Amino acid sequence: MHHLVIGEFVFAVGNKTPISKFERTSPGAFSEVGLIDDARSERTGRPLETIDISGKWLQYGAHESVEAIRNLIEEPQQVSDGQGRNLGRWTIQQLKEGKSSLVHDGRAMVTDITLQLKEYRG
Repeated sequence: MHHLVIGEFVFAVGNKTPISKFERTSPGAFSEVGLIDDARSERTGRPLETIDISGKWLQYGAHESVEAIRNLIEEPQQVSDGQGRNLGRWTIQQLKEGKSSLVHDGRAMVTDITLQLKEYRG
């Protein structure tokens, strides 16, 4: 089983690329408009949704997985969840990689990743 698929990249425990946190933000279609001594709601359209993903990978080869994600940044990617639901197309806005517990040759025993996706409407 897998947690999430972005393009060709699979987040899964079996691949040693599990997700520890998934947050999806769906903003509302109304904005507050300030008026003198008052305010009102105005329909401005629905902004793009965002997904924030974080993971902690405990493996020597984590850098290869990070590079595979990095290669997906240039184009919108199809995203689906572990239950097979199609979440649509998303762009990778940011990939943040942190390495810790380095061993004698500089390889990391722990790689933390955070990934920020933004909904793509093309």
